[in-house]
Amino acid sequence: MAHHASTRERLVILDEFYCTLFADLPPITSILDLACGLNPLAIPWMPLPAGVTYAACDIYQDQVDFLQQCFVVFGVEGAAKPCDLLQACPTQAADVVLLLKTIPCLEQVDKTIGRKLLDTLNAPILCVSFPAQSLGGRHKGMTVNYEQHFRELVADKPWRIERFDFATELVFRVLK
Repeated sequence: MAHHASTRERLVILDEFYCTLFADLPPITSILDLACGLNPLAIPWMPLPAGVTYAACDIYQDQVDFLQQCFVVFGVEGAAKPCDLLQACPTQAADVVLLLKTIPCLEQVDKTIGRKLLDTLNAPILCVSFPAQSLGGRHKGMTVNYEQHFRELVADKPWRIERFDFATELVFRVLK
């Protein structure tokens, strides 16, 4: 997990991260992890019930092949597939969608992709996160800027938004 920048940053908060995000939710039977990187390797830290299905997608074929093998090792009913979120947003239903530190990267290519994804995702709960610091570890007002941007993306939605601050990540739990 330390070989992937986004996942490496989450290592220091891993024990509390998923326990906090998944607390007080209805039973989770399915997760869709978009632009997942190596995030599915954190499944052992996720408080998930037996039998949960975990769908993961990322743009890199070799990465999803590796993750598919990991699902077998973890004993998780999972499927990892390649996908390009800039080309098509998955519409499969899930209880929870993880969209972790993804919107800023995708919006470098398509400024409208954040809103498109949030509107299209077929889940009652979205966990959307943003980096709280630069890759060099500097806090440069990023959480203020990302919160403002996220609030603009969801301004016209009747969704309930919950904010969680972690040392390395700002997370919004969206209840559609």
